[in-house]
Parts: sequence; C-alpha cells; structure tokens
Amino acid sequence: METSYKDLTLSDKSYITNAYNKAKEDDTILMANVQLELSEKYGVTMRTVRNWAKSLGLNLSVTSVTNPFKVLVYDIETSRAPAMVFQTGKAYINHTQLRDEFKIISISYKWLGEDKVHAVEWDKNHSDEKLMRAFLPIYNQADMVIGYNNDKYDNKWINTRAAKYRLRVNTSVKSFDLYKQMKRLMYLPSYSMAYVAKFFGVTLKQHHEGIKMWDMIQFGTKEEQKEYLAKMVLYNVGDIVTTEEIYLEMRQYMGHKTHLGVMLGKDKYTCPHCGGDNIEEFNGNFTVTTAGTIQRHMTCKDDGVQFKMANTTFLKNREVTWTEM
Repeated sequence: METSYKDLTLSDKSYITNAYNKAKEDDTILMANVQLELSEKYGVTMRTVRNWAKSLGLNLSVTSVTNPFKVLVYDIETSRAPAMVFQTGKAYINHTQLRDEFKIISISYKWLGEDKVHAVEWDKNHSDEKLMRAFLPIYNQADMVIGYNNDKYDNKWINTRAAKYRLRVNTSVKSFDLYKQMKRLMYLPSYSMAYVAKFFGVTLKQHHEGIKMWDMIQFGTKEEQKEYLAKMVLYNVGDIVTTEEIYLEMRQYMGHKTHLGVMLGKDKYTCPHCGGDNIEEFNGNFTVTTAGTIQRHMTCKDDGVQFKMANTTFLKNREVTWTEM
C-alpha cells in the first residue's frame, strides 16, 4: 500500500521540507529532480510528493506556472450510432443506414494545477446540446488544452458538436497531444494510456465493464442508464487525473506549444512553459537549420523543460549580461 501523508513522521516532513527549500535556494537543483528523489525514497509517485508538499505549505511548480496561463486538461466519452444492416460480418455501412448521430456522452476536465475535476454529461433524452453549451465557455477560455490523442479525436469532436448547434468554439486553441508526443519521442511497446501510466509510475487508468457500459447507457432501462452513466463519468474523471500526471512527468522532454513568458509581457529570454528567467544553455548545445539559422538548446532550471531559442535572442541577452558585468 502506498504511503499516505498521515503516515509521514515529523522526521519525514522535515526531510521533505528541507529538500524543497534547498532546491529553491540553489538554482542548480531542479525541483523535478527533487520530486523524483523523494518519490523513489518513499516509494510513491511524484504526484503524491507534490500533494505532500502542498499539505506542508510548500510552493509547487504546477500552480506557479499555470497562472494566469490557463491550461485545460480534458477528455470525452462518445456514443455509438445504431445502424440497419442486412447481415453480420464485414460490411460497408452507408450513412443512410444510421438511425442516430454520434454524440458526446460526457466531458471531464480540470485546470492544470487545480485540484477539482469537473464533469458534464448528456441529458436524459441523450442530447449533448446542454453539455456543449456548458463546456464551451470553459474550453474557449483555455490558452492550451491537454489530452491523450486529442488532436485526432477529442478536439475534432468538440468542433463538430459545436458546429452542430452553431456555437462559437476556438478552433485555433493550442493543443498538446500526449499520445502524439509519446510516439514522436519514445519507443514503447504500447502507446495506450493504460500502458504509459504503468510504465511511468503514475496513477493507473481506471478499468470499466467494456461495451456493456455503452449498452446500458444507450439502451438500458432508466435505472440502468443512470447507474452506468455515473460509472462512465467516474471512469472519465479518472482519465483526467492520469492525463495530468503523465503531462507533469513528461513535459520536460516534450517542449511547449506557446510562450508563456511573452504572454506575460516578458522578454523572449524566458521559459516558454513557466515564464521564468531561471534558464541556461543545455550543455552548450545548438542546432543549425537548413536555412543556416542557429537555434540554441535551452533548459529551465525550475521545471526542467527543454526548448529552443533564436540565437539573436540568446546573444542579445548575453550582451546585456556582459555589459552589466
């Protein structure tokens, strides 16, 4: 059984506090590395370590890098559409054979760094219009959305159902697709969320009863529909927890989708992810594009995120530094 906060002794709490404070005072120590060391020492996930730190009143990097930058973690569950067919087995199904539309059953979401996970669901008539009207004001606020295979699936579903009801939707929102990033950067035997969660030691994706859940939600009695919809929402909420943890664990390798420093009115010589200026060259590395443009390889000392910076921005900052010296 995983160690809980109440199991920590005064000595444990003191050790954790000192480790965090040392990282804050020494800019050569990455907070992510401190969290990793503590997770290994106590045999828990890094998320658990961050929760302990929050309970101890320590500043967490998650919250500090998400305000006022609004990052939405979200996931959807969708319905099947019944169709009239002449036989079983492999067969082409024309859209004229469909007897209903594909719809969104539930959406779960949370703001990165906040504790509460929210959920909205379709109504008793299996309409997702109210669901969309409730969720879109949240979605449209986001500076970036995070999901698992959301570029090809969730985002397109949101756009489609918004268009169905002629609702305004931000089709240009910055999107961070963890599935796509995993396939781009890593070689894993499986890229399913369940395997990735197990591989990186975060909260495991919840299991459900399979296709029976959809059968009961769409075609069961009123009591069965209510019961299994509640189960689906619970499953949906669990995906949000897992998705956020994967992102927090892996973001240092995956780069960024926008520049928070610039969004906050700061210079380009800041971390695109958190907006901080505690940055340095990554082992003096740089790349040169086919057009001959030099890009510096940088890393943020606070959250470990790696990113590229234009050489002109890098040199301009170095010139200021040397002048001041």
